[in-house]
Amino acid sequence: MDSVDKNALIDFTARWLSQFEYAPQSEELHAMSSPCILKTDQLTVFWRPFLLNPPRDLTVVEKIVGITLQPNAHVFYGTQYAGNMSAKFADINLTLIQAWNDDDFSNLEQHLIAHLSQQKRLKRFPTIFIATTDEDTTIIALNNLTNQIVKEDLITGQIITLADDLMSFLDKLIVRN
Repeated sequence: MDSVDKNALIDFTARWLSQFEYAPQSEELHAMSSPCILKTDQLTVFWRPFLLNPPRDLTVVEKIVGITLQPNAHVFYGTQYAGNMSAKFADINLTLIQAWNDDDFSNLEQHLIAHLSQQKRLKRFPTIFIATTDEDTTIIALNNLTNQIVKEDLITGQIITLADDLMSFLDKLIVRN
């Protein structure tokens, strides 16, 4: 695993966590088990990221879709389990997608397979989504050909480069609650 990208993800996660007095909390995640859970209070779960050792990878996605993914795609999704994290990049509000547990990781793999298969069918650049935005048809993704982080319009296929790589992107994120 690329330790530079792993460290950038862990550093952003630490910056994001520092906004909470105790720990992030979620009502959405309370019914799902996870190694991230610190405690549950009625319908609220308090959580911390859980570092995966050994890390997970996306080789299932690679085999089914028939492409090799950039190493930092494996790092982004295989380093930790966590809740999704809100942030801002320039004027873009976004939510970094993270897997919550093993089942969620499997769901993530299925969504990546569907996304990459659709891109292949449409003859578009292969991208690996890493964040949602406030716009329903726009995602933040890793361009699998260039390793750049891009803003991608899912309807038109238009991509706009945001950062040269995952580390640069994560380092420039502004924490948002």
